[in-house]
This record gives sequence, structure tokens and C-alpha cells, in this order.
Amino acid sequence: MLDTDQLRSFLAIVDSGSFTKAAERVHKTQSAVSMHIRRLEEQLDCVLFVKHGRGARLTEEGERLIEFARRIVQVEAGAFAALSRKGLRGAVRLGIPDDYAESFLAEILAHYNRRHPLVEVLVVCEASTDLALQVAAGALDLALITDHQGLRGVELLREEPLVWVAAERFRVEEGAPIPLALGSATCCWRRATEEALEATPGVTRARFFSKNFTAIGTVLRAGLAATILPTSMVGPGLKLLGRAEGLPELPLTRMGLIHAPGRPSEEANALADSIRQTLGAEARQAAA
Repeated sequence: MLDTDQLRSFLAIVDSGSFTKAAERVHKTQSAVSMHIRRLEEQLDCVLFVKHGRGARLTEEGERLIEFARRIVQVEAGAFAALSRKGLRGAVRLGIPDDYAESFLAEILAHYNRRHPLVEVLVVCEASTDLALQVAAGALDLALITDHQGLRGVELLREEPLVWVAAERFRVEEGAPIPLALGSATCCWRRATEEALEATPGVTRARFFSKNFTAIGTVLRAGLAATILPTSMVGPGLKLLGRAEGLPELPLTRMGLIHAPGRPSEEANALADSIRQTLGAEARQAAA
């Protein structure tokens, strides 16, 4: 019989890439996590990880265990939720801009679903300003948003610089303005861009606009324009632009949680906790 605590430690290593980061995720010491893996390996009579630089790499047997481990842990959580009075089984409404959704939503929901598999989650993707209005009206339980002027009651989760980014294939033509792909007129990052560019007119030319990051990302990856992103969202295939291209420094951006008026439901509190833990883990990985 496989121990679910040991399997959680195993999956934490798989998801984080190292024993040290896994220990933070499961709130145990690194030696306890190592002991969990040794006991799993003894019980299964195989090696699950081998050292790889500062991290750990899965063996073939370890790769095969992943799907079974996720299933076992989820079944346990489902049984607990279905049979225990402590299990959550309601619904929660989450707002999140689609740019944040692309980078963080999958891990947030995976974290939440592992712990509360019977809760229904409704996700609404809009601009931060629109989500703030919906939360204030009680149409959403909570939202992960970009902090902006006039907004109150924000629980700050992360503060980081905005940076100029473009696809690696993007080339700046000498003497020509840099084409930009930007969000809608209500986008906080677009406002920050326009304010930063006031002192350097003619360096850029806004060419593409969309309220959806999916469209902006497509233009960006095609090498048709540059845009701005928080440093944590600069992924593979992108490069940084800056002073060498005549672009000004950009301000910090603040990401935070807002909650609907009144007492939050247990489902909403649990989802807020999953968001905090996911973004906290992301920040620690970026700093490592």
C-alpha cells in the first residue's frame, strides 16, 4: 500500500524540480522529503530520481509513477471531501486577467483541485479594472488583479518590474520606430507604457491593440511587435529590450487579491490560499 504523504513529496519534487523546493511546498524538512523518497524506492524496489546539477531528474520508473501518484492523491482527497463534513463541495467565482491566466491559472487550479476536488470553480477573464467592479458588486468572490489607482483593499502578493520584451526573431530596424502590441485603453500596463514614453516620443509606434493577451501573445511570438510584461512572465523564445534600443525604464507592477464585500465563503478562502501558495512558490523558484 503506497503512502499518500510520500506520494505528495514525490509529486512536489516532480513539480518543483528539486528536493529543497519540494520541502517548502509540502511544509516538511528536506531530510523528511528525502526519507519519503527512500521509503517509496524501497517499497517499489526501484530508483525514482537521480541527481542532476542542483536538482533531481526522474528515472524511467519515476516518470511512470507520476500518473499513478496524481490519481491516488486525488482519489484520497475526493474521498475525504465526499465523506467528511470538513470537505468543501460548493462553488467559487474567480476573476483573473487572461495574461495572468496564461502564466499562473493551471498551477493555481491544480493546487486547489488536489485539495478540494468537489468544488466547482467559475473563472472569468477580463481586465483588472473590470474585474474590480465585478468583485465590488459581488458578482465574483475574488480576483487576482493588477493593482491600480483608485483601488482599495488589495492584498499585495507580488511586486516586480515591467520590462520590454520581443520574440528572439524580432529585429529593430535602424531609424524606424519600434512597433508595439498593447492592451485596451483600460489596461494598466498600457497606461504605464504610454506614461514612460512621453519623454521619448518617436521611439515606438503603437501598431496592434487587443483586450485579449492571446492576440497580443500571437503578435509577439510572430516577431511583429514588442510589448511589456512583468519579469516573471517572460518565457522561452522571448528576449528583453531596453536602453540599447532607446526604450525608457518602466515602473513596477503590483499583483494582488481582492475579495467581495462581506464574509468570504470557505471555498473562496481556500482558493485564495491556493493562489498565495502558488505565487509564493513561483517567486521562490525565480529567486533561486
